[in-house]
This record gives sequence, C-alpha cells and structure tokens, in this order.
Amino acid sequence: MTAPTTAAASRSAAGPSLAKLVSHVPADRRWRRQADALIVIGRQLELMAQELSHTAHVAVGTLRFSLFRMHQARIIQMLPFCHSVTVYGEADIEPPHIPGITFVPVAHGTLMSQEWFLVIDSPAFWGALIAQTITERGDGSGRRYLFEGVLTSDERVVSRARLLLSLASGQPNAESFERDVLANRAHWGHVAYALATHSEAQRLDILGCLSEMPEMQSLLSLPSHALNQIAPEAIELLRRYCGSVGEILYRSDGDMLVPIAWSCPQRPAEQPTGSGVIGQAFIQGQLVLAPLLPTDPERALLSEANSVAAIPLTIRGLPWGVLLVGQEEFDPEESPTTMTAVGVVTLLEHLIAVDTTAALFLPPPQIPASDGSVPPPAPPPSQPAPSFAPPSQPAPSFAPPSQPAPSFAPPSQPAPSFAPPSQPAPSFAPPSQPAPSFALSQPAPSFAPPLLGSNFAPPSQPAPSFAPPPSSQPPHAMPGHPPAQPGPSSNPTPTSSFGVPAWMRTSVRQGAAPVIPSAAPTPPSGDTQNLRSWPILQKRLVTALVAYDQQAAEQVWSETCAIYTPEQICNELLTPVQIAIGDGWHRGEVSVAAEHFSSRFVQSKLLNLFNASSDHPGGPMAIIACAQGELHEIGAIMISLFLRWGGFHVIYLGQNVPNSTIEEMVQQLNPQILGLSASTVEGSHGLIAASQLIAQMPPPRPFLMFGGLAFRMREDLQSRVQNGYHFQGDIRQIARMLAEKIRSA
Repeated sequence: MTAPTTAAASRSAAGPSLAKLVSHVPADRRWRRQADALIVIGRQLELMAQELSHTAHVAVGTLRFSLFRMHQARIIQMLPFCHSVTVYGEADIEPPHIPGITFVPVAHGTLMSQEWFLVIDSPAFWGALIAQTITERGDGSGRRYLFEGVLTSDERVVSRARLLLSLASGQPNAESFERDVLANRAHWGHVAYALATHSEAQRLDILGCLSEMPEMQSLLSLPSHALNQIAPEAIELLRRYCGSVGEILYRSDGDMLVPIAWSCPQRPAEQPTGSGVIGQAFIQGQLVLAPLLPTDPERALLSEANSVAAIPLTIRGLPWGVLLVGQEEFDPEESPTTMTAVGVVTLLEHLIAVDTTAALFLPPPQIPASDGSVPPPAPPPSQPAPSFAPPSQPAPSFAPPSQPAPSFAPPSQPAPSFAPPSQPAPSFAPPSQPAPSFALSQPAPSFAPPLLGSNFAPPSQPAPSFAPPPSSQPPHAMPGHPPAQPGPSSNPTPTSSFGVPAWMRTSVRQGAAPVIPSAAPTPPSGDTQNLRSWPILQKRLVTALVAYDQQAAEQVWSETCAIYTPEQICNELLTPVQIAIGDGWHRGEVSVAAEHFSSRFVQSKLLNLFNASSDHPGGPMAIIACAQGELHEIGAIMISLFLRWGGFHVIYLGQNVPNSTIEEMVQQLNPQILGLSASTVEGSHGLIAASQLIAQMPPPRPFLMFGGLAFRMREDLQSRVQNGYHFQGDIRQIARMLAEKIRSA
C-alpha cells in the first residue's frame, strides 16, 4: 500500500472511525504490525465467513478503492457464501462493477480513509480486525504502512461497527439476530489454532495479535503441545481467565472416564462412562449444564462450585473425554465461564489431535457382528471436530485452511520484475509489446513456560511440485489432467475439512434464508475460455501469492500447464504476475514478504521449465549468469530458457558467479555469447569488473550482453561496461537478435 502523505496527523480528522470503537482496549493489548500480519489474519476470518451458511455480513476497509484490486479475487470467492459484502475506501478510482459487492466511498482525509478493517457478523460467529495507520518508516518508494490494531470477538464492538458502517453507507437499518455465544467461541478457537499454526505465525508474531483472547493465547504459547504439557496448563488458565472454581479433565479408557488433570486437592475417582454429569456429556456428545446439589458426587470435588458445565471433547470424530468446570453461579446458564471454557476445549481438541499419544485414548475399532458384518465407521476428518454448542442453536462448521503458506527469509531489496510481452508468439517472433530487461525480480525480504497450578496424571498407556515434461522448439502444450470446469453453483456449499456433531450442523438458521448474488462474479461453467483467460489466471495467481496460499497457486499453475504452451505461460502468466506484484510492492500495496514469496514461486516454475526443456549441444553456445555479488536470478533464468527454446546450447551458472570462474569458463569453452544480469548496484559493480576482464582477453571474445534493474535505474552504469551491449524489451526479440548476430558473425 502506498504510504500516506501525512502520517498519523489525520487522527484529528472528522468523520466516522472504527478505531474509536476499540479505544478502550489497553495499550498492552494493542499490537503494531505491517500489512503481512493483517493479510494472514484476514485470510482466516474470510475462510470462516465462507463456513457460515450464507449468514455472514462482511465489511472490508481497504483504505482506497485502488488497493481493492490486490484483494479482489479473494473477496469475490466469499460472495456465494455470504449474506452481504461491502467494501469501504477512498474513491481514488472508479470501483469495478462486481455483482454482489457494494462499494461505499469514504471522504479523503477522514479517519476511516486511514483504517484497514474486516468486520464479520453472523448468528454463530462475529469478530473484527480493526487497524489504523500510525507511522511511516523509511523514505522514497520503499515507504511502508505500519498499523496499530486490535483483533476482537467483542459483540459490542462488532454490533457498533456494523451500525456505524451502515450509517456510512446510507443504510441505517442493520439486520439484528439472535446470537449463539458458545458457537462463536468454538469458531474462534478454530481461528486461533489456524493462526497459531500458520507457517508465518512466529515471524509475524501472530500470537501477539490474540491479546483479546488471553486464554487461547496462553494455551497456544506453550513450548510443547504434548498432552502432559497442555492438560495442566488448560486447568490453570481456566481459573485464571474464565473465573471457574474447579476443573477436572477426564479421558475415556474403555468404559471408564479417568481423570488426567485436576485442580482439587485430591485425585478424583474414575467414573463409569454411563453415570453422572460427565457420563451424560460423554455419551450424548453434548454440553451439559447442571446445578450442584449437596448429594452430587461432584460437590466433594468442587467444593466452591454451585453449578457445573460438562463439555465433551471429540478427537478425529470420536469421543475422547470430558472437561468438567465448576461455576460460582447457581444457575449454570447465567455463568460467563462456560463461553470461555468452550473456546479452551476447542483448542484442546486440536492440540490433542496432533499428539502422538492421542490415538491411544480413542475407542477401539468396531467388532464384527455375529453375522460377520461390520457397521461402516464414520470417515475420520482431517481436522479435529468441535464438540459443543447450545442444543437450541446449532452452529455450522468451519474449515481452517488445509495448506499454510511456506515460510521464507526476509529480503533485503524487493524489486519489480521483468516482463515479456502480453501476446504469445513463437520463438524469435517480433514483439507485440516492449518489456523491461531480462534481469528482474529481487527477492523480498519460544514461548514462555506456563505457570502450572494444577495436578496432572500421565496416561497409563505409553505414549510434489508440478514439473512439466520435456519440451522442444517450438514448445508444445504440456500433457496432464484436463483442467476442471468450475462454475458457480446455484447453492454453493464450502467444503469443511473436518466433521462436527449433527446437532451443530444446519444448512440455514431459522429466519435467515440464503442470499446469493443476483449475478455470478465469474462466467458460467460452460464458458471455459473466459475462466481460463489470461486476465483471470493472472488475478487468481496474484491473489494466491499475495495471500501466501501455496495450494491455490499450484492449482492455477496446474490448470494453466494443462492447456497452454510453456512459452505462453512464461509470457502471459509468470511475467505479468511478477510485474504486478513488483509494482505493487513499489506502490506499497504488497508486503516485502509477499513479493519474496511470489519470486520464489516464479523462480521454481522457471527452473522446472528450464530443466525439462531440451538442450541443443550442437547449437551456438551461450553462458548465462548472475554477476558477482548478484543474488536475483529470475531474469537470467528467463533468458536462458528462451535461448534454449531458440536452439542455443545454454550453460546457466546461477547467482553470484565469481568473475574468475567466468573468465576461466570463457577461456575453456569459447562461447559465442556471454550474458550477465545485475539487479543491484553491488551486482552491477561485479558485472563492470567482468566486462573489463573479458575486454582484456585475446580474441575470439564472446558477444557480451547485459541487463537488469540496476542499469534501468542508473543509466550512468551502462557506460562503464566495456564492449557490452545493454538489452531490454521483449525477450523473444532479444533471442531473435542474438540468433541473427551469431549467423552474421
């Protein structure tokens, strides 16, 4: 995102502000992050919105409509599953016409024009990510936003935010509905786990953004998620944050419920699975709320409690145990303890599911009946299932993302990338559009031990990247599975990655009929040409890479490889995407980390194509390398690939090639062409020194070509390269010129 012309000064501006709604949040619960963290958090909330059976109202603040473009494809994905989607921002451009999305302009200089927010409201889940720009750092084109924000599940904040936004949009009658507080907390448990296990969680300090849910933050911050670590900490934080007055965690062992962690002075006795409050919760698989009578056996264990909540735990779709929580209130339904305890149980289910000992506590497989038949078991889900929600208000399921984005090292200098033309053509065909030179993108740049105040009894039992096939000149379409033909369904349903009990499932809540956009945002399923057009594929890939969604990016790549040639893919997909993301970084719309992630993706695909292409040992030899001190190699790989497709025998040396090695290879192999790339000033100095070495060599000397961002940014550097030819523009034109140069030599 482009840095504001004035930093935090706009705080005194007039107009509505969502940041004011969270001004009561203490300073130690606010966090400061760059856009990377906000994108990761927002993605998890967006996925949740798609799991709420068309009941979610979604409001998005993108600062300006021009910045909406970077999030457009991702937001469009929510449309078929949400009740409404509204985008707020400064109207610096005309917003696109997308059926189902309402655009609300925000006046320039107002508080809301400096706020990035995502508000989701539905009967079963509500929450808000509210952040405001506070400072600038750096100067020039590299200035970045820094946000101060709050991630909250506070119903009062969400309701007031919706009311404020509805007034700003001229629609003051915001829909009201009955809220399901337990289902909301369960869903927040899933969101918290997805955020904590994201591959970028530690680098971006995502856990630090969960300060409004300290019980979840504490449990997820444990250095170990083994059962013997998380069980006693869960007991401790229930009392610390939930206001409980007694806690016992049971696991099933055959026909008995065995206590494994407790806060009472003595070890609780084992209890048959069919008796008592915990037996009822375990057998029925439902939350049980009950007052404590003097004759109840739980009274001796939870002497300070007047009522109890028994919450079942379900692991991999099977009953695992029960958490018994004591409450001060005589009426258990009036106790706020239950809500927080439900979120803790959700996290326990996730954490126990990844413990290698968890399977030891699950019921054994079903035994065949006397006739030899075996009842078909329910398919185990890939993620643990939640096991609670008030019976009167069942909640829909939620699926956290199945593929977290891969992690990466922060870069030093992100930069835009090289772009061949937008129109595909055979090798050596004249260009239809000029493009920058071939040296392109630069890569973008413990938790504390818990305080245990409980007892714990250890268990009694021991505890492919897509690689295209070889291609030749001219390249042919790569074989593979035919692309899917998706199209908007009349009643789309998101796919959940784990199951939930039947009493938590519902297609639509009472009184909330599904609302589908009047017109689909994408062409119908039969219009496969438009679905696979280059603009659509480019937008999908940019969206996936900016969101660190490796799985979605690989899906776009596989679909493209199934129907287009490698040359078309380079010209019409990889290069335009890299340019868009690089330009977005310079405008401040794309984070350094996202630029780096996309560069790694593009580089890996180009290397796949290069390694799969056929070399031509009898053709003219070309040595291509990144200059000494240069680490950014996408442009060098691209020119190597097109030269190989053009019939050259290409030797690609990679990044940071010492000048002594280049000089030695030139003397040994006597190539016709030597191509060097430099995107940084440091790399350009190495390239200039290499040109001096080549100029001093006796004939025949190779034809020296060079290019890269450094020479586009600093034209004075070009004149310092001795006997070299600087090329930029259409990479196929470069290859054609080189072929003619060699033939005429």
